Amino acid sequence: MTERRRRGLPLILASAMVAATLLTGCGGPQMSPVETPTSEQSFAEAKAVNLAFKTAVADVQKQIFDGEWRVGEYGDVPDACDQGYEFFLRRKLPEGFSFNEQGPQRMEELRTWMSDNGWQVDPAPSYGPGIDNIVIVASKPDAKVARLDVDLLPGTAAQGTVDVLEVRATSTCEPGDAAALLEQLRGPLKAVPDETGIPDLESPDATPLFERSTEG
Repeated sequence: MTERRRRGLPLILASAMVAATLLTGCGGPQMSPVETPTSEQSFAEAKAVNLAFKTAVADVQKQIFDGEWRVGEYGDVPDACDQGYEFFLRRKLPEGFSFNEQGPQRMEELRTWMSDNGWQVDPAPSYGPGIDNIVIVASKPDAKVARLDVDLLPGTAAQGTVDVLEVRATSTCEPGDAAALLEQLRGPLKAVPDETGIPDLESPDATPLFERSTEG
């Protein structure tokens, strides 16, 4: 019995050495460290996403009206989404704008243009009685647009009403820290956010604003 125990010792010691080697990583396969992007890299990536997103939406705006649009949500604020951050923008045509009762036709032309230019256009939604809105819903993920709504309430000259058209768009959800990006853009969180520098009107040809804060 004693002899058997002595012969088993080398096997036990060898097993212990292998286990120690695996635990310490010495001589075993090494795991590559996961590279975390720096704040500079993350900001540059977010700026590129924002530019692609706004450029795609601006192309659609220009098919409707190439002048200055009213700015609702500017679209440079990174909002949290399931896997990171996303952007949202909202634009309206100038007050009093009119398609001279050609709004429905212009929307059909826009739908065709979007389908021919890489947009995934959803079937036209139908609404109940009393709702006259004409809506185009589309997406273009390769241009960082998860959803785009073009919503027109046509005006009627006989009733003295004008066309009301709004564009709403949400970018794709990109990996990253929305709160950290927002602090880089706007500086430390304040009770009353500083919104200076955001225009009330903007042309689709304008260079999108996306500048980091110089505070702190």
